[in-house]
Amino acid sequence: MSAFEVRKAKRQRRPLKIALEGLSGSGKTFTALRLAFALKRAGIGSRIVVADSENESAGLYDGVQMDGETWEYEVCPIPHDKQTPKGYTECYEYLVKAGFDIIIFDSLSHAWHGAMETVDKHAQQNKGDKFGGWAKVTPDQRKMLTALTDPRAHMIATMRVKSEYERLDDGGKARIKKVGMKTDQRENTEYEFDCVVRLDPDEHTAHVEKVRGCTAMDGATGDHPGPEFWQPLLTWWLSAEAVPVPPPPAPPTPSPAEVAAIKLLDGATTLEQLASAWKTLPIPIQEKLESHKNARKAKLSAPPKPVTSTVGADGVERDEHGDPIAFTKGPPPDPDQTGSFENENNSPPD
Repeated sequence: MSAFEVRKAKRQRRPLKIALEGLSGSGKTFTALRLAFALKRAGIGSRIVVADSENESAGLYDGVQMDGETWEYEVCPIPHDKQTPKGYTECYEYLVKAGFDIIIFDSLSHAWHGAMETVDKHAQQNKGDKFGGWAKVTPDQRKMLTALTDPRAHMIATMRVKSEYERLDDGGKARIKKVGMKTDQRENTEYEFDCVVRLDPDEHTAHVEKVRGCTAMDGATGDHPGPEFWQPLLTWWLSAEAVPVPPPPAPPTPSPAEVAAIKLLDGATTLEQLASAWKTLPIPIQEKLESHKNARKAKLSAPPKPVTSTVGADGVERDEHGDPIAFTKGPPPDPDQTGSFENENNSPPD
């Protein structure tokens, strides 16, 4: 059977992947948030989160009133040691599993900075050998781009651009202008996005440098890009056929070794026993059963559940399972004594 298949082309609502490039002060973060809220209002996604590597600056826009609403959204700071391609992949996986479907990475450039730091560190430890460092980083970079552009969530990435200066003639007077040149990411990263927009810091203008499918957005420009600027893209996306939601995959069948390990963990009745049992498991088994161990730990750490009881017609107090409760102090109550409380007023005697 062939691995290839020919079928009719069909445009479907694949999650949007948009890159915003620009110099410092061009409005990348603000524009990304404004676009995210435009997507949400159009019903294209419902939960917004900013994966923030810019010293938690994304939170500064909380409460901004724009386009008829007050901005409220979530943030997920990216620790410095996770500002690498591998760390960004982990962050994306974490946010998708948490239910976010509009994810902003601000900024994707820091993943590239972390990649270069990894290469330099490897070279320092291996007599200047950078090739070995790139052998480690390149697969992680590819995995990151594959994850970030997968069909599980809409993704907006901001990227810095390297700057240079140009001398301009402004009415007979020389003027120096800072201009953006190459994107501060690995070369050809822009190929992975559906739409790439370059932002200019002087006039806060946006220019669409690349777009897939939506011809109405091709080469579009606009000042302070808001809902009107993005509307052709949103209309085009909504006009496509909805993607059928696949059923969730069946949980994998545990191996005999995993079954034995689960039985060992579940047999622990104290935290000390659980810790001892955990240490005996091989690392591959631990990696697969981390969540099971944490669930067992939480159960053992929980305070004891209070016993609920009821007194039956026979006067015997029983627990929630119907078993008699043993009395540790004194004899059990005499069922016949309950009649002494019965009188005309159904109240205790004086």
